[in-house]
Amino acid sequence: MNRILYLWVSLLFMAFTQNTNAQHKLQGKVMDANGKYPLHEVAVMVENTILGTNTDAQGNFEIPNVSFPLNLKISHVGYETITLSLKEAPKDFVVRLTEQPHELEEIVVVSFEGSKKLKETPAAISSIGQRDINRYNLTSPQQALNTLPGIKLESTTLGRYSLKIRGGNLGAIGHADGYKTYWNGIPISLATGNIPLGQLDFGSIGSMNIVRGPSGSIYGAGLSGVALLENRKPLYKQTSFQTDFLGASYGTYRYGATFATSGQNSDLHLQYSKLHTDGYRNEAASDNEFINLNARFFPSEKQSLSLITQYVDRSYGIPGNLSAEQIVENPRQSTFSRELDNGLRGKSLLVGAGHTYRFNNRWENSTSFSYQVYEGDFLIGNDFFMVADRSITTAFSARTATTYRFDGFFGKENCLVFGGEYTRGINDVNEFSNGFQSPIISARTSTDRSFLGFSQLEMELPEDFTLTLGASYNNFRLDFEERLVELDNPRFSKEVNDFSPRIALTKKINDAFFVYANISKGFSPPPRGAFDNNGTQLNFDLESTKGWNKELGIRGTTFKNRLSFDAVFYRLDVKDVILPRIASNIGGVELVMNENAGAIVRQGIELRTEYFLVKNSQQFLSRASVFGSYTYMDHKFETYNTVEINENGETNEINFDEKNIPGIHPHTLVVGTDIVTKLGLYFNGTFSYYDKVYLNNANTITDNPYRLFDAKLGFKKTLTKDFFFDVFAGGNNILGDTYSATHQYNSSFGAYYDPAPGRNFYSGASLRYIF
Repeated sequence: MNRILYLWVSLLFMAFTQNTNAQHKLQGKVMDANGKYPLHEVAVMVENTILGTNTDAQGNFEIPNVSFPLNLKISHVGYETITLSLKEAPKDFVVRLTEQPHELEEIVVVSFEGSKKLKETPAAISSIGQRDINRYNLTSPQQALNTLPGIKLESTTLGRYSLKIRGGNLGAIGHADGYKTYWNGIPISLATGNIPLGQLDFGSIGSMNIVRGPSGSIYGAGLSGVALLENRKPLYKQTSFQTDFLGASYGTYRYGATFATSGQNSDLHLQYSKLHTDGYRNEAASDNEFINLNARFFPSEKQSLSLITQYVDRSYGIPGNLSAEQIVENPRQSTFSRELDNGLRGKSLLVGAGHTYRFNNRWENSTSFSYQVYEGDFLIGNDFFMVADRSITTAFSARTATTYRFDGFFGKENCLVFGGEYTRGINDVNEFSNGFQSPIISARTSTDRSFLGFSQLEMELPEDFTLTLGASYNNFRLDFEERLVELDNPRFSKEVNDFSPRIALTKKINDAFFVYANISKGFSPPPRGAFDNNGTQLNFDLESTKGWNKELGIRGTTFKNRLSFDAVFYRLDVKDVILPRIASNIGGVELVMNENAGAIVRQGIELRTEYFLVKNSQQFLSRASVFGSYTYMDHKFETYNTVEINENGETNEINFDEKNIPGIHPHTLVVGTDIVTKLGLYFNGTFSYYDKVYLNNANTITDNPYRLFDAKLGFKKTLTKDFFFDVFAGGNNILGDTYSATHQYNSSFGAYYDPAPGRNFYSGASLRYIF
């Protein structure tokens, strides 16, 4: 009897142990954080075992003979490494990795309706990610963007920015040749192009990719390029709360609070921030309040849905430009009256959504829309004049793109993308005679509408060549109506059509070295302000400014991936440039006509490189790198002439052919270093040199070169697995150079300059708790 009982107990024990140590098969799929494409060659390992595998071309993986519970480590170059605790084999197991590139080799850009590593993309693209953004404080994107070749972001105060891509966006010099903007792939530009960067909280941005020049023809208008922004994304299967505070010179502070959560089928990122500065100059104070909500849903591995919502309450003062004499007198003075509380005050709301559906391995569609409304006041004035405007702007955008992958003539995969985009914006402006309590003297409405249809074919050719053929057809219409002022033409409509082709060829020399050539056409439709010539006449004959761009680029890595480099040579020939031309001078009063009167040649070199001295997390000095970027711009008027009145009252022709374009630094050099220790101490340093800049078309007035040195020292640590902190302090313009933050070109009264602050400092802290 005892033997029978012993045998029975032994059998039960064996059955129990066999059940607990049962061997299972673990299957799943790894995709990017947006859920738009699978990740290939991702390492999937069971910790403390030899079991593991890599994902296939479709992102799938399978590990047989595993026992639960287990810890699964998933890692991929350029992405955040995660470890998941699994108690049992999950069903429909999909993991989404968050991009976290540390070098050129790792950067993946989502552009041209696809995703490629940056080094394989046949276009000049500047990219900043989380590491670049964290090098500086979060009050402004200016420092991070200005480390990129071909990019210059100027600012008079926090929230009032001017982004120049390859020397574009120079105001009256060529009028608007702006750029398109997309947020998580959702179009957010107005029909006329551009969206003020001041309406975006830099603390919510996870990455920015800027296509330099008109290579982004499938995005439509924009001689300058395209800005592709992505928000910060929660880490996979993590819920956290983060708060940060920064204080700086001139009464500057920023406070932010962020809640983020992520699961297998959805995630959410909610952020509130407040940004204030008293400003270096009088009347340069700025207040900005942001609420951002970004959410994503993944109903299945075939679908992803992205939602964006943003509310902004912003204001900033405008101190005005000074002459050289006024700077000597007091560089912080304002040319506008303090009693007027001058500047901009406005509120805006942006909502948008994007949906991606992968029908199968060949067909995929992405469709998105956005709606935004802005309401604001603009007021400046002094003893000589006053401008008081109240405006309401609404805009609706929608975009759809379908991708088809198929086998080509050479047995290699081809990719065809086609689709369309529609944008419509309405701007109502009331102008007051003497402040907002006075009568309305002008009531005008302008309606901008744009439509583009685009297509792009990417063909893999023998010998590691890739051919890209793209084009877009663009229709732009402007309707204008003045309801109060008696004009000869109180209403008018203008419609322009443009065709923008693109051809690019990429050659893969080896896995680490790529060469590309790119020819593309870009255009910018005439803005409403260009039609109105000082309120006296309307020129209905204006056409789009057009330009052909040629590029040759080289990208790659060497010295065992320690050194990365990206070099571009470009030439952009711009025709039909809209320029102010003095048609006549009667009694000392100049009649200015905006006409397609000029041609400009832009050519230059853009170079960016980075070298990793140390890259070993186990050493005391765990990471050390140096980087540099160099920009050479040779931008000149090819043809441009106007008239002047001499001392005798005689009218003389002036020819600006071969003159340098004002506002262009011929040479810009930026070098920096990043040092991180195993203890958590880190240092970021950046030195920038900007060459002299011409301030008028005749090239008779220049502003001096200047140097900037910025530095940040900090300590970040994970105290427990749930609590992380970062404390830091830094300084800007530590060398104390005197320079102008922005310029007013061709100023009639010599008010060319907007003095920038000297040495200024900041400190702050960030705390994050993981639930």
